Amino acid sequence: MSAQDLILGARVAHLRELKTEVEKLKAVNAALRAEKDALEAHFTLALIAAEELADARLELWDGWNLILGATKSARDRDELFAQARSKLAEDPTLRIWIVFDGHDERVTNEERLRVSYTGGTGAHRADRFIVDFVRMAVYRGFGDRVTVRTHDKDFRRQIANLAHQAIYTG
Repeated sequence: MSAQDLILGARVAHLRELKTEVEKLKAVNAALRAEKDALEAHFTLALIAAEELADARLELWDGWNLILGATKSARDRDELFAQARSKLAEDPTLRIWIVFDGHDERVTNEERLRVSYTGGTGAHRADRFIVDFVRMAVYRGFGDRVTVRTHDKDFRRQIANLAHQAIYTG
């Protein structure tokens, strides 16, 4: 084996390493783009909801916590949605936004009931989404018009520290 063969072999090995690194970077780039798209969608929803706060009250519900948490409020999503519709029927000035963690970002709107799935990856995405919205409402002077429904004690403490609005576990 000649020196030229050794050099060529080293270059081929380096090329393979570079190709592997490019594939990793493509995956990271795709994940970051997906995260950016989800954040843009959430930002748009937050702007719409912020405008709605001018003449309505809003309850943000921690969806999976209310269904799967230690203290369950509903057996499944259908029961949770029925609870929301019932509460909305009692109060025409109320809007409810149920937020779920979910891999695919999507939103449905049914008059004054909004249901969204966060998209993205990682733990507590719905919690972060709700906290960000509450923070924005407080900054805009509408903190007293936002209520968060959850059974998660740590999350309730985080919201309570952020603003002095009502948090209920019903």
